[in-house]
Amino acid sequence: MPSLVVITNEGQRSDFQIGKEKITIGRNKDNDLILSDKTVSRHHAQITKTKLGCLLTDLGSSNGTRVNEKPIQRTLLRHDDKIRMGRSRLIFLTEKEKEPPPEHSLILTTDDEYESENKHIVKSPSAGGAVDSQELLVSAEDMKVKEAATAASPEETQAQLERRNKVLWLLFEISRQLNSIHDFRELLKKIMDLIFRVIDADYGFLILTGEEKQDQLTPIVVKYRGNQAWDKGKLKASRTIIDKVIHDKEAILTSNAMADSRFGSAKSIFFQKLRSVICAPLWRKDRIIGVIQLHSVRFDNQFTRDDLELLKAIGSQMAMILEQDSLNEKIREEETLRGRLERYLPPQLVEMLVKESQQTKDYVMEPKEVTATIVFTDIIGFTRLAEHIPPRETNRILNRYFSAMTEIIFSYDGTLDKYLGDGLMAFFGAPMEREDDAERAILAAREMKGKLAVMMAEKAAHGKSFEIRIGINTGRVVAGNIGSLNRMDYTVIGDPVNVASALESIAQPNQILIGEETYSAVKDKFKIREIGSRRVKGKTAEITVYEVI
Repeated sequence: MPSLVVITNEGQRSDFQIGKEKITIGRNKDNDLILSDKTVSRHHAQITKTKLGCLLTDLGSSNGTRVNEKPIQRTLLRHDDKIRMGRSRLIFLTEKEKEPPPEHSLILTTDDEYESENKHIVKSPSAGGAVDSQELLVSAEDMKVKEAATAASPEETQAQLERRNKVLWLLFEISRQLNSIHDFRELLKKIMDLIFRVIDADYGFLILTGEEKQDQLTPIVVKYRGNQAWDKGKLKASRTIIDKVIHDKEAILTSNAMADSRFGSAKSIFFQKLRSVICAPLWRKDRIIGVIQLHSVRFDNQFTRDDLELLKAIGSQMAMILEQDSLNEKIREEETLRGRLERYLPPQLVEMLVKESQQTKDYVMEPKEVTATIVFTDIIGFTRLAEHIPPRETNRILNRYFSAMTEIIFSYDGTLDKYLGDGLMAFFGAPMEREDDAERAILAAREMKGKLAVMMAEKAAHGKSFEIRIGINTGRVVAGNIGSLNRMDYTVIGDPVNVASALESIAQPNQILIGEETYSAVKDKFKIREIGSRRVKGKTAEITVYEVI
């Protein structure tokens, strides 16, 4: 049975079996797979089982859906495909994982849990704590001075120098890996492997805290000496030391945790027979976002102060990796959202929405009733014109016309709904209502007429000129993401939209016709004449029609 491994932005990981023929994924509770992630849309995507395999379809989400870092509308999934929805990540599996993820191999336990043997698997100083990198380096001359001062033997001095060289190599390797590995989890695993080549530990792990609750701990990397993690079953790790590092906001080094008074009589430490332990916090500005911890259970192997300082230095680099990954994800989300919004919103409104919270974005795109002014334009006789010019020329003329008209709509803070063959639909009042929506709609329509006249002056001599007609109407409509499961667009629906379209269809060349509500809103601002009562398509009663002069 195909399944999904679900990984939240905090690193929480869980499995979801795709048992039904179709599942929906999103933030709402009516989805089959619920992602408690503010950057995920209420109904974000769906997976449908087909004869060819599992088909993933984006449901018009705000932040989009990516498969292997490529934006998709719909695609057939393959084993081990990496899916991104907002800040949540999913891995599609058609086969059983060969090795368990960190969350399944490390169990964080409290003292009470040790006593009852109830296993609990985690589901989901500031800069002053960093060590000066100069302290980690040493020259041969420094070692001679230290040898003379401490009466160390040449063999001891040579061993210390070799270790410092290993430290230098480790820091170099970490810097090199930063430029060669782009998946932050793989990078963290590689760094943990490098640490074990310098610090002689029996096992260790990297744990992240929750975004909102620091006591919500999630293992990201689990490492055993000799890379035999998957043969040892599940590892029990005491929360006592981790909680102390997070609470006291400082690193810890102990040569014998069981005898260390700082941990009191923590039963979990005695059950584990913890010997030497070092634990360093990972900082994001003034907040701890995780810890990296190493253990030694051998009597003849104790960690040193140098080990602790090295782990703190590496922890600082790991924290930077996590911070950069978070920033990169935010940039990807903004790019996806900006690409979606730029199709129909003016640039200044796009920028405003991109910077807003996810709740605001969802509210803006969620269908709701507003008062809007709808504008329809249509080219008169373009079909006949297209019969006498090559298709490429037809395409070029339309592209130039639509580019000019769209720019005018955006300049008046209007929203482009869609292109309709040789016409277009726009509206003013959604996603943001303003008192002068009707006024700006008419200003835009008048400028569109003027711009077209300039464009057509140079075409008239070649018989390629055309005219447009415009219909405008105001009223209560529903605005928001509307459509099918396979495609959603931001649009407006309602009777005022139909009336605006009908007004455009009865307008004469270069004529701007408006409905009664639009007239009421702008009658004191423009020169307008009453055309009279007209019967329009879709209305049983006649409506009063006005023309903007």
